[in-house]
Amino acid sequence: MKLHAICATLAAAALSLQAARAADKPETELGKQMEAANDALKAMKKETDPAKGAALAREVEAALVKSLGEVPSTLEKTPEPEKAKALANYRTLIAKTYVTVSQIEEAYLANDLEKVKTLSESLRPDKKEGHEKYKPKDEK
Repeated sequence: MKLHAICATLAAAALSLQAARAADKPETELGKQMEAANDALKAMKKETDPAKGAALAREVEAALVKSLGEVPSTLEKTPEPEKAKALANYRTLIAKTYVTVSQIEEAYLANDLEKVKTLSESLRPDKKEGHEKYKPKDEK
């Protein structure tokens, strides 16, 4: 009986600590857009309805367009000219992702689910690179 109470107390403490840490981090506009894009990408992987899949692709595209003008927090204190180079690389990764997601939208509209799958898998390397370079370490 005491063991259950101790476990419950530890679990509650861990959840409280996690909530407190989350509250300490201000959510950035870039973070919001990346979260929206990621949620839609996850939903796209499961979607077999062409119209719904294309709509999800457009959600990702919209989030990517909004994120283009943002500066990743990891670059805020980077000195020039390194910052300019990194921002150009960041925008290139976002643009490449946008092109691929647009191709996914086209594949959905053509009802070519095999192509959707192939293109979706091709997004992984750029996503990994972007997260390694531009996502804060405490958010990985």
